[in-house]
Amino acid sequence: MLTVKYEKEFLRLYDEVNNKRQLIKDVIIVEQETGVALLDWDDTEVASFLKKAESVSPMSLNRRMTILRKFADLICTREKIAKRKYIMADGVFMQMIDRSQLTASTLSYDQYCTIKNQLDISIDAETVNVRDKVIFELAWMGLTNDEIRMVKSEDIEFVKTQNDWEIAIINLDNKVIRVEDPEVTSDIKMCIKELYNVITSKDARVKKMFYKESDYLIKPMIIGRTSNKTYLNNPHLSLQHVFKSGGIVCKGIDMDSLSLSDIRRSRLIYLLAPENEIFFDFATIAGIYNLKRPEGLRWYREIAREKYGVK
Repeated sequence: MLTVKYEKEFLRLYDEVNNKRQLIKDVIIVEQETGVALLDWDDTEVASFLKKAESVSPMSLNRRMTILRKFADLICTREKIAKRKYIMADGVFMQMIDRSQLTASTLSYDQYCTIKNQLDISIDAETVNVRDKVIFELAWMGLTNDEIRMVKSEDIEFVKTQNDWEIAIINLDNKVIRVEDPEVTSDIKMCIKELYNVITSKDARVKKMFYKESDYLIKPMIIGRTSNKTYLNNPHLSLQHVFKSGGIVCKGIDMDSLSLSDIRRSRLIYLLAPENEIFFDFATIAGIYNLKRPEGLRWYREIAREKYGVK
C-alpha cells in the first residue's frame, strides 16, 4: 500500500503534529477494514476514519482532516499523480461527534460544583490540599494545561472592587483572566502560600510531601530524582491522580477520562447556555478563550442549548 510506503517519511516531515502517528495508523486500519486505498476514498471511508477519533469537537475533526489531506498530497507528489480533494459536506463533522462521550465529559455548572466540593476536604483541622483544587478551578476558568503549569505567583494581582469584593487577575502572555469567584480567589491565595501536600500511603500512613521552592503557582513536590524544574510538569496527570486516589465521583461524568480540556470546554459551553446569552456573546467568549474565529462557537451553542435547555 502507498500509505505504508510513505508512512515513515510523512511522520518525519510532520513531526510537529500531535498524535500524527495514531492518525496515520488509523488511515491504514481503515484501508484494511474497507479494502479501499486512501486515494480512492469517498465519504464513507472518510467517515470511518473520523469516527476512529471518538472526538467531541468538530475542530479536532477538522484538524484530523487536515492531516489526512497532507498525507494524501505527499503520496500524490511522490508518485507524480494528480492530487485529489477530500471535501466534506456542511454538517458532516457534527454528525461524526461522539455524542455519548461528549455528554460523559461535559460538566454542567452544578457538576463542576459537585467535584469542586469533593476536592475541598480538609486532611485535618489545619491542612487542606488546595493545589490540585486550584488546577481544577483554573481549567474551568479557561486555562490550558500549559498555561496552568506556567502561571507564576507574580503574574497574579489581587484587586478590591468598589464593592470591597476581592478578585484575582491572572496576566498570561496572550490574555488576561479575571477571577471573580471569591472562593477561587481565596484558593489561589492559599495555593501561593501552601508549603506541602498531605498524602495517605497504601498502608494508611499520612505524610507531608513538601513542595519545591518555586515562583510558580502550581509547584511540584520534592520526590524521587531531583530536577531543575520548579513547576509541575503535567497538571492534568496530577489532577487525574487526585480524582482516583480521592474517590471523586460525579453522576453522569466519566471521571476516569475527564481531562483539563474537557473541564475547560465545559465552562465554554456553560457560558453559551440560554441563561447566559445576554451576558456573553460569541466575541466575548472568543476573547476569553483566545479563539480566532468567533463563528466557530456556533456548534458549542447548539450543545449548550441541548444541555441547559432553550428558553
